Amino acid sequence: MADRGTKERKLVALMVNDLGGGTELEMSKMEDEVRGLSDEELESILAERLDLPYPVDAEVMDRALARVEEPEMLSENRPGGFTGAPDMSHEPRPEER
Repeated sequence: MADRGTKERKLVALMVNDLGGGTELEMSKMEDEVRGLSDEELESILAERLDLPYPVDAEVMDRALARVEEPEMLSENRPGGFTGAPDMSHEPRPEER
């Protein structure tokens, strides 16, 4: 059975896919919103997004979640999620200094 962290990441991945990507700040906000959901809300929203009946059987949910691809950015920084820090792999822009 998928743990809450996995379910949260998969829901954020679905949201990011809907938006066609997004900035790190936007994704961080989405993560915060998803973390604020109750277990029941999280399950219900995932079931709806994955076109599953609610309440959903745990095995069915696990199989559906396994098909949700996470963008690399979402899984790179586990377990802490996004840092919110500017990308300093290049010369900083004036607003980043």
